[in-house]
Amino acid sequence: MKKILLLTDFSEASRQALTYARAFFGDTVADFHLLCAHPVEPDSFYGAKHVSTTARAAFTDALCDLVASLRRETANDWHTFRSSACPGPLLDAVTDVLANETYDYVVIGAKKDGTNELFGNTATTLVRYLNANLLVVPVDSQIRPIRRVVLATDFASLTDCKLLCPVKDIVTLKGATLTLLTIDTPHKQVVTTEQELRIRQFLTPVEPRTARLEAPTARQGIDAYVAGHPIDLLISIPKHKGWTDILASNSVTRSLVFAPAVPTLTLYDSGSRDKPQAIDDLSNLDYAL
Repeated sequence: MKKILLLTDFSEASRQALTYARAFFGDTVADFHLLCAHPVEPDSFYGAKHVSTTARAAFTDALCDLVASLRRETANDWHTFRSSACPGPLLDAVTDVLANETYDYVVIGAKKDGTNELFGNTATTLVRYLNANLLVVPVDSQIRPIRRVVLATDFASLTDCKLLCPVKDIVTLKGATLTLLTIDTPHKQVVTTEQELRIRQFLTPVEPRTARLEAPTARQGIDAYVAGHPIDLLISIPKHKGWTDILASNSVTRSLVFAPAVPTLTLYDSGSRDKPQAIDDLSNLDYAL
């Protein structure tokens, strides 16, 4: 069973994210936890405790109504729904929930609620701070079968192939094609033959295609590929999360989720490394990463 933490504020973006997530996991046994983080702003007449209690009751009631509606609409018994409302900033609420329960994915609807990419928005904040896989759903995304998946990351820095478990699971379950996208930028680190062998061996029986573009930056290359190819799901692995990386425009995934053109899944990298193991003879492969 997959456990999905779905963030909602009852906006159009969050409603679309919910609709998309139900379709995305339509062939999977899944438990959906709808989480609403609401601000508390006490006024001069009512105290903070009263306002917090009243707001929480209102949001809890709204969530209960939504969950009841979802249960009535669901035609199968492999999707379950529950909800909770938490006062305070969204990041704090999500962090607290993740500290007490493990989830396979966090889902959020993308809306451009930031002033620019430097200062970011809700999605970029979650990518930077959460130790979780994050699925960011554009508000205008279409509900359709997942047939074309693209993994765009710095393969030379991939130290643990187990990070690709969600990629392998999604592609296998959906019967989708997988494209490994490499962007050749100035001074880019080269992927060794051994690294590519490990990646391909881990993904077996999936046989990924490869694509590569030259571009001044990784973000420009990914944008160009997305603009010129039909993609149902873009997957990336964030590597550069510090402020120096953000200021230097090295945080590629951050810029991708700020206003994603397609549904984008970011995979959490804990920094672990592959254990040494024997590599099968794959000498007949056409190395392309």
